[in-house]
Amino acid sequence: MKFKLLFLGLALFVFTTNVSQAQESPIKIENRITNTIVVNIDGMACQEGCADKIASNLKTNDGVISADISFENKNGIIVYDPSLISIDQVKSVITDTKVKDYNYTINSVKTQDNN
Repeated sequence: MKFKLLFLGLALFVFTTNVSQAQESPIKIENRITNTIVVNIDGMACQEGCADKIASNLKTNDGVISADISFENKNGIIVYDPSLISIDQVKSVITDTKVKDYNYTINSVKTQDNN
C-alpha cells in the first residue's frame, strides 16, 4: 500500500512539474504567415546609433519578428507578421525614431519572397 501511495505521489509530482515547465516556455506558432520587406533608409549617420536604434525600436513592436538594419547598405530587412503590424506601421516606426537631430526617410519598400 505504501508503495502505491509513493508511486502516486511521484507521478503527481512529475506531472505537475511538466505542466509548470510547459507554461513557462514561449509558444511557437507553426505555419505563421510572415512577410519580408527591404526598406531603403536615408539619414542614418552610423551603425551603433542610428541603425541599431531603428532595429531596436522595430523589435519592440508586436508582429516584428526580425529587423536587420544596415548603415553600410542604407537599408533594413524586416520580417513581420502582417496580421499584427502593417507596412505603414513599420515605416512609421522607422521615420519616428529619434537619435539626436537625425531625420530618417524611406526611399523605397520592396517585398521579398518568403518561400
